[in-house]
Amino acid sequence: MILRRSVGVLIFTATTACGGVQEKFKPLVTGDPVPVYAAQLIDGDSAAVGTDEPQQLTLLNVWATWCVPCQKEFPDLQKIHSDYGGRGLRVLAVSVDDNGTEERIREFAKVYSATFPIAHDPDGRIRDLYQGIGIPESYLISADGRLLFRNAGAFPEGAAVIRAAIEAALAK
Repeated sequence: MILRRSVGVLIFTATTACGGVQEKFKPLVTGDPVPVYAAQLIDGDSAAVGTDEPQQLTLLNVWATWCVPCQKEFPDLQKIHSDYGGRGLRVLAVSVDDNGTEERIREFAKVYSATFPIAHDPDGRIRDLYQGIGIPESYLISADGRLLFRNAGAFPEGAAVIRAAIEAALAK
């Protein structure tokens, strides 16, 4: 009887605690203004999204070197950068690898011949601000700072869905 009552109290407490967290979790949806986010790039420069100043159309990608789907997606990001960078798209990749992994991130970028800006966010602020649900995760952000498209998980090979969203945004 005491064990049953204890289990019931434990389940109630866990359910209540989780409910409180869920109320605060609100992922961005299409049309939402994106939170202001700034980070230092691995080359020493800095980058920001969601500021009050107009910016380029931006594909923001959150990833990590140890993430296998991220590794598979990186060539698509480079191809997107090559295909659309001259047309006004900025690709910004934000690594959420731990502190002390800067050299690993640079080597990863070198292996995948990445020529787009890469930021390092070891504290995962981007995931908290944008209410990320995993990695990789990508956000297409308009020049006026609104979310146009969100992709949780790796792009399907060839990235046709994100390419269509980019084409539509560039056509406006």
